[in-house]
Amino acid sequence: MSEIDFQTDFVGNDKPSVSEIVDTMNHENEQGVSIVSGMVTEGLSDLAIEDQKTVKLAWASLSPDYKHKVIQALVHSSESSFEYDYKYMGLMGLSDDSPMVRSASIDLLWEEESQEVMQLLLTLIEEDESSHVRSQALIGLGKYILLGEYGDIPTHLAENAQQLVLRLYNDQTQPIEIRRRALEALSNSSHPSKDNLIRQAYQSDNHLLKVSSIFAMGRTCDSKWQDMLLDELESDDHEIVYEAVRACGEIQLESSVRQLKELLLSDDHEIVTMSIWSLGEIGGKDSIDTLSTLQETVEDEDLLDVIDEAMDTASFSIMGSSFDFDFDD
Repeated sequence: MSEIDFQTDFVGNDKPSVSEIVDTMNHENEQGVSIVSGMVTEGLSDLAIEDQKTVKLAWASLSPDYKHKVIQALVHSSESSFEYDYKYMGLMGLSDDSPMVRSASIDLLWEEESQEVMQLLLTLIEEDESSHVRSQALIGLGKYILLGEYGDIPTHLAENAQQLVLRLYNDQTQPIEIRRRALEALSNSSHPSKDNLIRQAYQSDNHLLKVSSIFAMGRTCDSKWQDMLLDELESDDHEIVYEAVRACGEIQLESSVRQLKELLLSDDHEIVTMSIWSLGEIGGKDSIDTLSTLQETVEDEDLLDVIDEAMDTASFSIMGSSFDFDFDD
């Protein structure tokens, strides 16, 4: 995270009361603060039913800008600690008047795998007036399409989701942002037309579709895209390189390690960070040696955390491969 927009320094053994939470939100809203307090991020987690009503009433009087800041802060808070439960806030935010708030609320529900949330995403995709909200909902729907592949949601729901994203991608009248997110969502499936659509998008003249096609290649976890991805690692387009790096990690493409090592010298911080992640996903002695050497030279604390996580992932893959599991036993 390049910018922290919430505080985590709430001190106390007890969770703040709903009146304290509401008073703090009202004060911060009036002051136009840029940082949401720990009182709010702590207090809005796991709200009791009676407190939900109070918060909902207070929420209606807050400015769209402040509500957006709060939801963003809750997203960051939920990513930093799994102990927080902001489902109610996310569900409430999906029906907010502000497109910014609705969009951020989709991100806040990133942990959810319920059919309730899936149905809400489908409704937003079909009916929301904001293209940005619809595109964010398509990103969220991709997870449910993947769950359908695992049999974790009813087959008919998974098929409905696939048909929806396929229809949107093929509809040339849709904004390109909608079409590209629809392709990305479809890449989580085993739909028979998926690979052809990815190739078509890759070969198109539209830059955004090409970027999404490379993202989609990684989602398929199929090494058939190897030659394309290795070529794109040499691209002058940083956005293309970033997605190619990510895809190599998702596919665990060992043939990309040499180029990923070279990209660690990139002047693009995001490409460097993603290259570290991908080396961890690919694993193997070469990746671990590279990450270990990098660890000794890097001083940036955030980057060191990324390296540590990547090394843990790479080491785990080596440990796993050293065991010969007999699943029949």
